[in-house]
Amino acid sequence: MLRAGCQLLTQSTLPTGKTVGNSFALEFVRWRRKPRWLPVAKSKMFRVPERKKQSEEERTELMRLHNQYKTQLRSVRQFLREEVVRHEETSTADHIVLTPEQEEAVFQQCVEANAAWNASIAKERDQRLAKEREEKVAYVQERLEARQLREEERKEQANQRVLFEIERSKTFITRETLDAAIETALANPVDHNFAIDLAGNLYQGRSTSQLPDATGEPNQQVLSN
Repeated sequence: MLRAGCQLLTQSTLPTGKTVGNSFALEFVRWRRKPRWLPVAKSKMFRVPERKKQSEEERTELMRLHNQYKTQLRSVRQFLREEVVRHEETSTADHIVLTPEQEEAVFQQCVEANAAWNASIAKERDQRLAKEREEKVAYVQERLEARQLREEERKEQANQRVLFEIERSKTFITRETLDAAIETALANPVDHNFAIDLAGNLYQGRSTSQLPDATGEPNQQVLSN
C-alpha cells in the first residue's frame, strides 16, 4: 500500500529575508501479509503443504482433552435440559400438569366452545344471507317494475303514433281520389313567390301592379296572379 502525505506550507518571509516554499512528502508502507483480494501466486498455486507429524504422546493428550471437553459440555447441556423440565413441571404460571381425565375434560370444553362459536357464526351468516336475499329480490322486483313501466310507455307512444298516422291517412291522395285532387289543385293555384322593396314592403305573388302606401311604412301586399 502506498500512503501519501502532503503538507503544504504557506510561503512566508523570514526576518532574514528568506522565503520557505511548499514541500511534498511521500511515505511507502508495505503490507505485512499479502492482501486477501489478491489471488494465489503462480509459484504456489499447485503446492501441497506437508502435514506436520504428531508424536504418539501429543496425539493421546489432545484426544484426552477433546474427550474431556465434550463430556463436560454434554453434562452441562443435560443439566440445563433437566432444569427446564423440572421448571415446567413445578411452575404454575406458564404450564399446569394435568391428568388424562383433566385433559379430556379441557378438550371437551374446547370442543363445546368451538361448536357454540360455529353455531353463532352460522346464525349470523344465515341472517346475513337472508338479508342479502331480500335485498336482491327487492332489487329485481324494482327492475322488473321499471321495465314494465317502460314497456307500457313505449306501447302508449306507439299507439299514439299509429292513431296519428291513421288520422293523417285520411288526407292522403289515393288512386280513387287522384282526379279530384288534381281538379282542386288546378282550381286553387298557390303562388309562393314574393318580393321585398327597399322600404321593407312585402309583395306576394309573381306579378303585381299595386304600389305601396304613401306613408312609407312597411306593409304586406297580398296580390293574386
